[in-house]
Amino acid sequence: QEEIDAQRIGKSKKDEDPKKQQFAHSVENNGDMSLQISEYVDYLEEYKNILKGNVSFEDEVRGFQFSNMPERTFDPRRDYLYLLDMDLKRTLPESHNDFLKKFRLPKCLPGGDFCMMNSVNDLGRPFMGPNLYVTPPGSFTHFHQDGHGTVDSGHMCIDGYNEVIMLRRMSEDHKRQALHLLHYNDRRQKNIHYDALYGLPHHDGKKPLWPDHEAIKNCDELNYYPCVFILKPGQFLHINKGRLHAFRKAGRNPVDPKDCHSDIREECMANGTIKPG
Repeated sequence: QEEIDAQRIGKSKKDEDPKKQQFAHSVENNGDMSLQISEYVDYLEEYKNILKGNVSFEDEVRGFQFSNMPERTFDPRRDYLYLLDMDLKRTLPESHNDFLKKFRLPKCLPGGDFCMMNSVNDLGRPFMGPNLYVTPPGSFTHFHQDGHGTVDSGHMCIDGYNEVIMLRRMSEDHKRQALHLLHYNDRRQKNIHYDALYGLPHHDGKKPLWPDHEAIKNCDELNYYPCVFILKPGQFLHINKGRLHAFRKAGRNPVDPKDCHSDIREECMANGTIKPG
């Protein structure tokens, strides 16, 4: 495979020394944790307190513990707990009703005029959202296609800034080729097994690196039309079925210069949109 990569992208094995990579890998663990919402809110408050105190990684901080996991201590500087797929209608009905009243594209919602299941009642169609996702900066949802490529979806950014990569619709062969290019920096990492087409983006285990500028350029040269941008609070993104996409919550620090979002994040920090610190 390395020889194929070298022919396609013009790289040699000498260039692929993983020790020289400046990107950080993220590892997802305990993906099925069940937490009380009140404790998760306390965790977020602890995270904000650490940010206000400008605590470095070398400083000692009070570890955070949950009542159902007393044996494990979480460091809010390193352990990001990502709240996933929270059923807004069932768990926060008042917020759900408020969202329905104020959302400006109601026809795009599940059961709306533009939904193919608008003639099926709520109990007869599968649950299709809206879901709530809450996370501190730094966590991500790696490349995937919603509903295994069978449904359109929408992404509404309520707070913070979401870094997004999205490709055009294409055949499965081209999707696998694009993923091959996007994960090129990880080719020597033998313990990464991630199925972006039919796997779950948040299963436990080591995840591929966030793509660099070269990976995006290689996809662009093959007409995969990679879109690299940032969603601001209040912005809504419509995602056509079958479009591979990835999200990352933007932090307040610069990323590696090779990171495909480095220029955009630096610009946002320079104009004060994202405050450094």
